[in-house]
Amino acid sequence: MTIKKILIVAGTHGNEINPIWALNQLNKEQNNFDKDIEYNYIIGNPLAYEKGTRYVDADLNRSFNSNKQNIYKNKNNYEINRANFLVERYGINAPESCQIAIDMHTTTANMGTSIVMYGRRIKDFCLAALLQNKFGLPIYLHEKDKRQTGFLVEAWPCGLVIEIGPVAQNFYDSNIVNRFLIIISSLREEINKLKKNLIALPNKLIVHVHQGSIDYPRTTNGDINGLIHPERMNKDWELTKKGDPLFLDIEGNTHRYLGQDIIWPVFIGEVAYKEKNIAMSFTKKEVICSSNDWIDKFFKA
Repeated sequence: MTIKKILIVAGTHGNEINPIWALNQLNKEQNNFDKDIEYNYIIGNPLAYEKGTRYVDADLNRSFNSNKQNIYKNKNNYEINRANFLVERYGINAPESCQIAIDMHTTTANMGTSIVMYGRRIKDFCLAALLQNKFGLPIYLHEKDKRQTGFLVEAWPCGLVIEIGPVAQNFYDSNIVNRFLIIISSLREEINKLKKNLIALPNKLIVHVHQGSIDYPRTTNGDINGLIHPERMNKDWELTKKGDPLFLDIEGNTHRYLGQDIIWPVFIGEVAYKEKNIAMSFTKKEVICSSNDWIDKFFKA
């Protein structure tokens, strides 16, 4: 894969505004140097951004899936049309073809600065290893969840999500903007160093592999009947074992984790996931050994 252009997307969710601020700043500054690799910058969902909402008709970051075309065949769905536009303009065979897509997101959960991967593509592992090695970022490997598909970065041969939080929706935070600027500014440099054999991949990378998601406790009417337990709040990426508290219901009862496996919850209490009936997702740690073959495959078609 000859890497000539990297697509940088912000505002895939219109109420995640810090990535858009970072994107606008990067667009003014970064393409003035090092033309070996260029960046294309775009707001993923400009209409939702204008409205201050996550989306207009459907979640854009679940709309990059050709199988979903039939769902909306009788409806003028803005996000499906937008997904098609982005792929037709910036996809691997498009006029402004980009070989890598980076999708910048924020979360209301206490995720810190992290990487989200979808599936086990070698090119993704190689890029994630570069970033984890430089910045020490945790990696959430999202896979085997049939309820959630059609993510933006899956439409490119290589792509990662940079997820930073916590921050409220539609609220600017200069510290979070700065984190995006640091990571994106370093991305091209790290790729060029790898290409010129100036750095090596780490021997291994640690990923948190998605195991499933759980909903809030609910009444028979479907209303939420439990809050994130005070001992669990803001404890993303922290080990959880059988008997540890997860929720505290309105009667004061503690709902505990009853599984046998040790897990690490992520996206705890993410506001946008309530509509998806997700209070948090469970992960397991996995160590993945890197290989020099990753580098060869990363730079080949």
